[in-house]
Amino acid sequence: MSRADHVNRLIAGACMVLAPLMLLIAVIVTPDLSTNEANQLASIAGDPDGWYVASALTLASLALAVPAVLGLAHMLRERQPWLSTLGAGSALIGILASVGAVAIGLVAWQMTQGGAPGQMVLLLERVNETAGIWIPFTLCGLGVAIGFLLLAGGLALIDAVNPVMALLIAAGAICAAIGFPLASEALLLIGAVALFIGLGTTGVMVLRETDEDWLHTPAFRGFGSLAGSH
Repeated sequence: MSRADHVNRLIAGACMVLAPLMLLIAVIVTPDLSTNEANQLASIAGDPDGWYVASALTLASLALAVPAVLGLAHMLRERQPWLSTLGAGSALIGILASVGAVAIGLVAWQMTQGGAPGQMVLLLERVNETAGIWIPFTLCGLGVAIGFLLLAGGLALIDAVNPVMALLIAAGAICAAIGFPLASEALLLIGAVALFIGLGTTGVMVLRETDEDWLHTPAFRGFGSLAGSH
């Protein structure tokens, strides 16, 4: 096995832990969310620093999610190549779309810095309701949920992770993916916590497994066995 395989394992495992952690912190510090554009701009204006920090943390989470997704796909590649490819592809498309959605949120952050609030509300309404923006950035963002569902389901199918962890990964991704467009703080918090537990635990397992196990994903041996696997 090569040095690159060892480094890839460490990067994938670390990102599985850090990506949901960044998301969880972002959700906690995010100002009130609303599907009403006037209320949303008022919320951003009331805490512009909080909105910017939350946006930056969300972008960091999305960037870290890329190696995490590729790591999950790597674990599936030998025994479920189709689920590995479809899951990773869907998740990566969703991540790319989500980056665009966060960018729109940063534009809204700037909208609150100038005058003419009524015109800014109308502009944000047009942005949110235009199909040419809503489809690629909101609808395609659901690819994150689909991708993680396929990856987590595949890992459970080959018995590579604890089924509870797989369920938490899938449920967390679904809650987070639909929580943003619905402006549901409860769904976002539930999703972030579930992802942090499920994906984070999987990341710790990857970090503590051997390079041989990383190359050829074994059946899940239980959490107790991790202490001796270095």
